[in-house]
Amino acid sequence: MSDAVAVPPEEVLAEEPQVPTRRLLVFDVGGHGYACDMDAFREIVPTREMTRLPGAPETICGLINLRGTIVTVIDGGAALGKRPFKRAEGLILLAEYQERWVGIGVDDVRDIQDVPINLFASPGETGISLAGAVTGAVEIDGERVLVLDIKTVVQQVIGQGR
Repeated sequence: MSDAVAVPPEEVLAEEPQVPTRRLLVFDVGGHGYACDMDAFREIVPTREMTRLPGAPETICGLINLRGTIVTVIDGGAALGKRPFKRAEGLILLAEYQERWVGIGVDDVRDIQDVPINLFASPGETGISLAGAVTGAVEIDGERVLVLDIKTVVQQVIGQGR
């Protein structure tokens, strides 16, 4: 006698195909919620003392020394046209840009979530001055969160000296 178990036809039909997801890092900056692909970042570190660069735009907080590596830190709030991030209690998201480390200062990191791609929508009016930085919007915990392309944010702030 066989050990195989027959699956009733209604159970076979009840299984829905898996919807692909995107793993998002959800964070707050400038009084708003944002998200971006988790793989855009390598590390999250507490804010630390920064060396201000004379003549640097308000979008550049300054430089930090992270384990012997000098890292330029962008003010995530100012870069997005919002309130500057809370330096005293914020966090720095570390990303790689053109073979060097860049930090993005944010107020808080909320969560990492796997979001089904069918839940993403057009961002509509964003109020963000960086062209191409917003790739979509998604509802997370009842709030409309803008999804950012971090490479575009960094490129426009650092690459163009904004």
